[in-house]
Amino acid sequence: MEKILKMDCDEAISYVKDNVNDYDYLELSYNRVFTPGEVISVETDHLKGKDVCNVMIQVKGDTVRNTILIDLEEVKDDLIEMRHVPKDKEEGILIEIERCEI
Repeated sequence: MEKILKMDCDEAISYVKDNVNDYDYLELSYNRVFTPGEVISVETDHLKGKDVCNVMIQVKGDTVRNTILIDLEEVKDDLIEMRHVPKDKEEGILIEIERCEI
């Protein structure tokens, strides 16, 4: 059975930084966008006084197979949920995002 966690957007981004690795499967739902695919890389940095959490995903789809780069810090207020399945695992973790304080 898939584990379900509830987090605010900042906790969810920290989860990605600490637990998501290359070649894991990650589904991101934010705003009206659904992005499922294999993680190519997760890069974190602090640039010009701003935190950055870039996730590069090889999108899986019937019509689109593309690599995209998403800065989770940029879309954090629009995050709805994430599903993370570590490579070599059958079951994943569903993270339901609670609204962040603006």
